Amino acid sequence: MSKRGKTVGSTLPKRDVNVIFSRRAALLSFVGAGVLGTILFRMAQLQATNLISREYSAAADENRFDTRIIAPPRGVIYDRFGTVLAQTSKDYQVSILRSEVEDLEEAVGRVGQILGQTAEWARRAVIKVRGGQRYEPVPILEGLTWEQFNAINVRLPELRGVIANSADVRAYPYDIVYGHPIGYVQKPTQRDIDRVLEDGSPEGERRATYLRNPHVRVGKAGLEATMEQTLHGEAGWRKVIVNARGVEMGEDVEERKEPVRGSGVVLTIDHELQRTAMQNFGEHSGAAIVMDIYNGDLLVMASAPGFDPNLFVNGIGQADFDAYNLDEKKPLFDKVVTGVYPPGSTFKMIVGIAAKQAGVSDDWSVSCSGAYPYGGRTFHCWARGGHGRVNLHNAIKWSCDVYFYQAALQAGPERIAAVARQFGLGEHFDVSVPNIRSGLIPDPTWWRENRNEGWTGGLTLNYGIGQGAMGVTPLQLAVMAARLGNNGLAVAPRLVREAPGVGEPAQPPHMNGVEAEYLARVRDGMYGVCNEPGGTALRAGNLELVRHPETGAAVMKTPENSAWQPVQIAGKTGTAQVRALGNNRGRHFSTIEWKYRDHALFCCFGPWHEPRYACAVVVEHGGAGSAVAGPIAKEVMKATLLRDPSRRPAARLAQLEDNLSRNA
Repeated sequence: MSKRGKTVGSTLPKRDVNVIFSRRAALLSFVGAGVLGTILFRMAQLQATNLISREYSAAADENRFDTRIIAPPRGVIYDRFGTVLAQTSKDYQVSILRSEVEDLEEAVGRVGQILGQTAEWARRAVIKVRGGQRYEPVPILEGLTWEQFNAINVRLPELRGVIANSADVRAYPYDIVYGHPIGYVQKPTQRDIDRVLEDGSPEGERRATYLRNPHVRVGKAGLEATMEQTLHGEAGWRKVIVNARGVEMGEDVEERKEPVRGSGVVLTIDHELQRTAMQNFGEHSGAAIVMDIYNGDLLVMASAPGFDPNLFVNGIGQADFDAYNLDEKKPLFDKVVTGVYPPGSTFKMIVGIAAKQAGVSDDWSVSCSGAYPYGGRTFHCWARGGHGRVNLHNAIKWSCDVYFYQAALQAGPERIAAVARQFGLGEHFDVSVPNIRSGLIPDPTWWRENRNEGWTGGLTLNYGIGQGAMGVTPLQLAVMAARLGNNGLAVAPRLVREAPGVGEPAQPPHMNGVEAEYLARVRDGMYGVCNEPGGTALRAGNLELVRHPETGAAVMKTPENSAWQPVQIAGKTGTAQVRALGNNRGRHFSTIEWKYRDHALFCCFGPWHEPRYACAVVVEHGGAGSAVAGPIAKEVMKATLLRDPSRRPAARLAQLEDNLSRNA
């Protein structure tokens, strides 16, 4: 029997193979047709849905377009006559588009070499770019000079991913003159962003996205912070065309919303007087205030030394910040509202009024031998040889401590504290800037609750000369002088003259229990301080101004008009101890370490014949008030009386804003 070979392939008849193949082909055709039909049906369904809602077209657009925020220009801040104190101006910058840079460190290093920046700057710039958006330019250096801007521009062809551009930025044309009252803006911090995200709301998410924009700035100090909502404005947006990598390729000009500028603000400050005050401080540290005694307008609100707010707008450098922060004169500290000092002898008018309320007669007098023994201690007068027999008028004029030791005992601490508060000491005045302190006017109740001990007669004697635990701000000192000058009207200070939601000041009420007779007595004493022989501030009172007989205006005194009525002020000097004299008694203040020297104070009102303005000056560690604070106040009041700003028409916000719009 022969052996059969192995069969390869199908053993089915050829007819059967064809039948099976035809059946499988038909099945696959049916399946393919079904799948294709399903796809076509879904496409038709999506197309129909899109025609109705445009849902998918919108999603496709999102892939081709991106919305970019346009930060709004902040509102302009003006002085009372329309001088621009804070505005938006162009800032030249260099930025990095990370998606276009092959080697970030190298690109930043090249920019740093061209612009003369340090290796530390380059390190920080790299960190900043990596923390920013990949497909949006991240500024790495702002505030370029025109020369720096040009130096970058000519090298752009060789700097892939580097962009030289300009942006709107906040600018303060008078730098240190307004660093404290106006403040400054800065880039939002991570803390700002975290704060708006706390509630987890969609609005918080949108706000956080806005704050991350590199061109957004928010108020961080002064009016810029407290009036942020008024000044900030409304953001706009633009729709840009981007490629697959997110790089901007163009803009859809029909899809754009312009930002809305923030509202302007008109201050009560007179720029010329503010500048005069800052200039007269020189190297001293302290504060000066000038106030309209009837409507409360703050014409001067100066804190020295000042600082340049422009340095903070794009992020202050560590060296500049350290120079400010470590300066013993504390230039970042707004001494007008946050500085608290013993009032010293400027408090003696309060004690005199309290003594009158307690029944002390006009002819009551004491004998000053230069010291007053009480409770086993000796309380000294500043005049070591004494003043002899002294009444209220001469006690204010000569600033006799012994008189006011005994006047304080006559009045009592409760009454003195009550009168002090009526004149604004220890009161919180909201003048639209942050960190306002109230100071302290203690009384026996406060002493028991906070010191856990009873009030003593020795404390009352210290009270009589404005020393001890009490502390007042320079702003409060100006309010006190204003209420003395206007014969007992409880006027309150204000810094914002015109802004949305800000109305005219209310008519100040008369203070209860402060009789015109009492005010007349202490006012006469203040007149003597500046104008009578023996007064402690004759130098400050010598304004060398006379009153024009026809217009009533103050003019400079000349040989030709020397017979005209002199323009005079009434004031009071003060010297406040920083610590007990001890071994420093009798030493000239210049031989004592600066931080241990006495503070110098002076407050006044004028002109005497028709009061309109009050002034207060505090010079930290300046020594005697008559020698340092008085001369500064003299120059400031002299400029104020010559300029007489309250009798000149102020600028109107509506007109200023209209001018700004027409010139845009």
